[in-house]
Amino acid sequence: MNRHTRFLAMAFAILVLAIAACGADATATPATSDTPGDSSTSATTPDSAEERVLKVAMTFLDEPPDPFQAGWLAVPTGLSETLFKQDENLNTAPWLAAGAVQVEPTVWEITLKEGVKFHNGELMDAAKVKGSLDLALLRRPGTKVLLDLDRIEVKDPSTVVIHTNSPNPILPGLLTNQNTSIADPDTVPTSVDSSAENAAMTGPYKLVSFTADQEMTVVAHTDYWQGTPALDRVEYVAFTQSATRLIALQSGDVDISINLSPQGAVVVGNDSSLSVRVAAPSGILFMFVNHESPQMQDSLVRRAIAISIDREAMSSGVADGHAVPAESIFPPGFLSCQNATNFSFNPEAARELLAEAGYKDEDGDGIVEKDGKALELVLQTYVEQPLLPPMLEAFQSMLKDIGVGAKVQIVEWTLASQGGYDLFGYSNGTTTTGDPGWALNRQFLTGGDENRGNFSNPGVDELIGQLSSASDPAQRQQIACDAVQAGNDEVALIPVMFPTRLFGVSDSVDWTSGPQAARIYFIDHLIGLK
Repeated sequence: MNRHTRFLAMAFAILVLAIAACGADATATPATSDTPGDSSTSATTPDSAEERVLKVAMTFLDEPPDPFQAGWLAVPTGLSETLFKQDENLNTAPWLAAGAVQVEPTVWEITLKEGVKFHNGELMDAAKVKGSLDLALLRRPGTKVLLDLDRIEVKDPSTVVIHTNSPNPILPGLLTNQNTSIADPDTVPTSVDSSAENAAMTGPYKLVSFTADQEMTVVAHTDYWQGTPALDRVEYVAFTQSATRLIALQSGDVDISINLSPQGAVVVGNDSSLSVRVAAPSGILFMFVNHESPQMQDSLVRRAIAISIDREAMSSGVADGHAVPAESIFPPGFLSCQNATNFSFNPEAARELLAEAGYKDEDGDGIVEKDGKALELVLQTYVEQPLLPPMLEAFQSMLKDIGVGAKVQIVEWTLASQGGYDLFGYSNGTTTTGDPGWALNRQFLTGGDENRGNFSNPGVDELIGQLSSASDPAQRQQIACDAVQAGNDEVALIPVMFPTRLFGVSDSVDWTSGPQAARIYFIDHLIGLK
């Protein structure tokens, strides 16, 4: 019986204990197993005297770690790397690149680091990087929209020249996007319908096996360019429920559990053999508005819904203080806008907006109607982010207070792109490149890579287009603020809060390098066992 199946079987039995512990001050008691073939020792005990193995409970292992399609999984698990990355202060810094120079408004020369080897032992050079970037654009249309590249050329073995369709002063920041990971193009399948998960990448670990929704194993890339990894092997196990990830950590079957609930963090904090590590807020919890839903067509209704949310209560109650309220898609301090119209909590104004839109409670049941049809919304979300389901349940009550009915449905996260809902609770990062243009292109631009609610507005598109070519920092900030304001005016989506990211960690893990605020970075060559 594999680890994933065994824990699903034992989850119910231990869950009662875990829930009880959430409200207690006593140290949680690790569980053990006497099942034949299962290890009854901690996961931090190596399988042999020589092997160093780290075991990690993940929220998602739902698609293969393709560096072009699922860089969000390939980068944090140590498989792939990009030309640039974000540093601890969320500024753009070279990674596989050594540097970049904008030689003309539409031309960048990028110099590559020397001595980088792919997992197959081949050296990375300009021809390989060009081939990899060409495949990234071919295999994911959203990446092509984001980068807006004309062509890529090889200047010499250590330099690639990138031509953009319009002046782009922040191209290195855009190349931190996880779906621009560099892989040896000669190892990528010819068919775009075939996954590139087994392509030779450059990270400190290389893929051994992957089973969707269950587990993934990687082993050390001993020729890694930054030095030999501290671990021999990392085993990732998928548990969608935060309570099950907590159980796995308590039992010693994993060394790190990511994305704990606030209640789970209390349990971990009370266990002397475990600790809680916290990443500063960078990702946002929000709701996609389905702009193709008939009930969401009226901007008055959208704004009424947006200002019916008590974000302070969400952050202090639902998140137990492990979040800050979100008035826009960017966390506090990332983009400073003067006199920005926000979504301040105002239920009375929300009721007035609904009345202005023609909604009244004609039958006295507490739900407003228009033309005989009650305003009742479908709210969908997924369980892998533990704050989302309770966030929507609290929101359901807030909607009722302004006369709007709502039904909460738990579904797969991928359904956010399929419609069938009015609002979809979601989690995403908006600071990946250190520049607001990245998130605005993905979230607000017509056809953007993460525009799952199909928002489209010509004025917003025009502002984002201006942002792509503006080079003066003050001008860029003003255009970005104008774009955010225009999106807020149309209620492109509904921000709720910025949560901290909670990790449960065994005391035998040596993790001096993390966690980092940018959620995309996790396993590196330094993380190890004491």
